[in-house]
Amino acid sequence: MFITKFKYMDTEKTGLATSEIKLNYGERAVAKTDRGEEIVKVLNTYNFDEQALLKFNISPSSLYKLLRKATEEDLNKFTENELFLTEALEVCKEKVEKHQLPMKLVKAYTTLNKERIVFYFTAESRVDFRQLVRDLASHFKTRIELRQIGVRDEVKMTGAVGMCGRICCCKEFLECFDSVSLNLARLQGLPPNPAKLSGACGRLMCCLKYEEANYYIKNFLPEVGEEIETPEGKGTVVDVNVILETVTVEIEGTGKKQFHIKQFVSEETWNEYIEKLKEKVDDRFKCFTRAGVIGNESDSDANESSE
Repeated sequence: MFITKFKYMDTEKTGLATSEIKLNYGERAVAKTDRGEEIVKVLNTYNFDEQALLKFNISPSSLYKLLRKATEEDLNKFTENELFLTEALEVCKEKVEKHQLPMKLVKAYTTLNKERIVFYFTAESRVDFRQLVRDLASHFKTRIELRQIGVRDEVKMTGAVGMCGRICCCKEFLECFDSVSLNLARLQGLPPNPAKLSGACGRLMCCLKYEEANYYIKNFLPEVGEEIETPEGKGTVVDVNVILETVTVEIEGTGKKQFHIKQFVSEETWNEYIEKLKEKVDDRFKCFTRAGVIGNESDSDANESSE
């Protein structure tokens, strides 16, 4: 038996499922989740290890089941559903205008066999959409769900380009949203200006949190302007580059010299730093819960459904 790590096609969140077959990255498969049968994207396949699951507080019984590799029929049905959802989103927009609801529709999604249709939206506050759900259920004759998501979830689902010129980290590889504070900007030597540190979602950039562990070692390094002893003599620190792991020192009578940061910390501190970096890698497993399909933002909590 294998454990397959997969990505939901609507929210870009990840999940785990047991499988009898080993699939490769990028392949499409059909998974049985609590929403019904869904097409998912395979990210990786692992040998089943119950002890490893328990290490991350994951009960084997809570895992979904991967039914099969997606057949041509499954993929054709998925494509047909995508065309159907384009029309469904327009119908929902018309009904939102009809009820004059203060909400912005983001995306529509349906399971493989259309057991339900999910409409994702953003809003500044909670919205009473009970009548809207009834109208949609009456129109589509199936189970309807409306889910209010946060602005960070919106960018993760739709995608955007960050100020670095690359696809936003949340869309590209991050699996969890962590709280981000301006203290992280100060730690990384950046000006604590929210306007310059906000991502496409309007919140502080996720990379500030993701890169936090890299700067743990900075607490133990000399500061710029500090006089220190080096293997080549006494000098003044002119630059500390945590990413390149270098300290640049102006040596008296010699000029600027670069030294590896390891020369300025104890072996014990260096080992603590390496462990911090390993923890950053392990953090991705905390998203592997059945509740992870939507996200963990505080403002993505509104949900109403109807048959």
